[in-house]
Amino acid sequence: MEAGLQEIVDALSVRLGRPVLVDDVDLRPLAYSIQFGELDSVRTASILGRTAPDAARDTLFGQGIRSALEPVRIPAFPGIGMEARICIPILRAGRRLGFLWLIEDPPVDDGELRLAREAATEAAGVLQSEADTQLDRRRREQELLSALLSPDTRASAGAAAVLEADHYVPPRPLIVIAGSGSAVSDAIDRFRARVPVKHSLCAEIGGRAVCVVGAQASMRGAQLAETLRSVVPEGTAAHVGEGDAVSELSETRSSYRRALAALRMAEDRGEDLARWDEMRAYRLLTALPPTAYDDIPEGLRKLLSGGHEQLVLTLETYLDHAGDVKSTAAELWLHRTSLYYRLRRIEEVAGVDLNRGEDRLLCHVALRLARLQRSGA
Repeated sequence: MEAGLQEIVDALSVRLGRPVLVDDVDLRPLAYSIQFGELDSVRTASILGRTAPDAARDTLFGQGIRSALEPVRIPAFPGIGMEARICIPILRAGRRLGFLWLIEDPPVDDGELRLAREAATEAAGVLQSEADTQLDRRRREQELLSALLSPDTRASAGAAAVLEADHYVPPRPLIVIAGSGSAVSDAIDRFRARVPVKHSLCAEIGGRAVCVVGAQASMRGAQLAETLRSVVPEGTAAHVGEGDAVSELSETRSSYRRALAALRMAEDRGEDLARWDEMRAYRLLTALPPTAYDDIPEGLRKLLSGGHEQLVLTLETYLDHAGDVKSTAAELWLHRTSLYYRLRRIEEVAGVDLNRGEDRLLCHVALRLARLQRSGA
């Protein structure tokens, strides 16, 4: 596929005397010609980084290229180092397979545009079989990763054996990351575009983006969080949890469980990213069954169920400050007399004695469980 596509790009570049680039639908370069004239910084960054920079992606997609059926003339955007260019959609039977790009320096005339469209049609024939292969590969990856991380021991072992035999595994050690948000499938496609081939396994499982990556790639969790944020509507939350590092595919189920626990903590705290290694008490809280909150004493559940927000905030602040009245009052901007009054009301409503360590522990656990429940986790 690559040789045929490269020949098309090189031939067109020679005929036009200008640089030519072909991207896939995720704006990942597939073939590019030699450079004529000064380098366009966006083109350079795309080639070196294996995908278009985020600012360029947002700008280009904002010009409507993902739905265009005809060439799109895109003006220069000096602020991101992008010169004027023409995008020729590469289409076959209504299916979008990629984009052919011409830098407009000098402007592209009608004759050149006709030649570029012919080249795009020829490129579509080359890309069609690769697109079918890629779709089959992603479907297979979805099936294998779902089986690998499933509770079915036999299915998991079988998937691990297939992945090992195909040499399709990221560099060891491995780590599982899981993300939540809208447009998960788009986020997975964009994440794949940023990661070298065979350095990740990605799938949508349970409505979440789930990836197995090399643990040494320390920024992968942050990359997935950034990718999720880039595709969700403004004001919509996106969260990512990182599991722990494991040495074998057969151990990824454990890392996956811990990634989901970290994801619950991220959702609870409203954070972009949470890591298992940094979870501390949340390791135990997220392991409790969903019915654990129902086992909290009735009075404490009454306090947490609504209508006592001021008292709940006071209790949480008091416990987070290890029962230190002075620091709690300062945090809440309260006089100590007012704080003592609130603490007595908490004890009355919840039926606890805050002088007892066991009751303070119960209250702290209940507060965290209530937050996990409210976060929808």
